[in-house]
Amino acid sequence: MFRCIEYTAFLWKAKGRHGTHSPFAYWLVDQVAGQKPVMKQQLFTNITCMRTRNFLNKLYMAIPHFQILITDESARQLCIKKMVQEPCIYIQSSAQLIQFMDQINFELLHPDSIFVIYEPQPRKQNINWHALIENQQFHFSADCFYFGLLSPKPGQAKQHFHLKLGEGTNIL
Repeated sequence: MFRCIEYTAFLWKAKGRHGTHSPFAYWLVDQVAGQKPVMKQQLFTNITCMRTRNFLNKLYMAIPHFQILITDESARQLCIKKMVQEPCIYIQSSAQLIQFMDQINFELLHPDSIFVIYEPQPRKQNINWHALIENQQFHFSADCFYFGLLSPKPGQAKQHFHLKLGEGTNIL
C-alpha cells in the first residue's frame, strides 16, 4: 500500500518529454524510452526489476558503442582501466557506487559515461541514493522510480530530474 502512495507522489513530480529543460533528459525520454520494445538481451539477467531491464535494453540499443560494465568487486579494476578510454554504462547498486567512488578519479572518467543505479528506492538504500544525488561530481541525476541515472556531464549545470521513462507511451 505504501509503495502505491510513493509511486503516486513520484508521478506527481515526474516529467515526460515536454517537462524537461535538459537536452540529455529529453533524449532519454524521447529517443531511448520512446523506442519500441526490443529483443530481450541476455546482458541484464542479474537485474530483478523488469522495467529496469527493459530500459537497459533500450539504452543499449540507443548507444551500442558504449561498453556495458555491470560492476561488482571482481570488475572494479576493469572499470578503473576502461573509464578513460571510452564511454561506458555502469550498472550497480547505490551502495556499490559509493564504495566504487572512493577508488576512481572523476577527472579521468569519460564525460559521457552513464551510471544506472538499479532499484534506488528501498528504504535501506535511500540514504545512499540521496548522497549520490548531492555529490558534486555528478552534474546530471534522474530518479526514474525503479532505477536512477547519474552522469558526470562536466560543463553542465547540476540538475536533478524525476523522469517518466515508461514503455512507449505508457507510464511506468
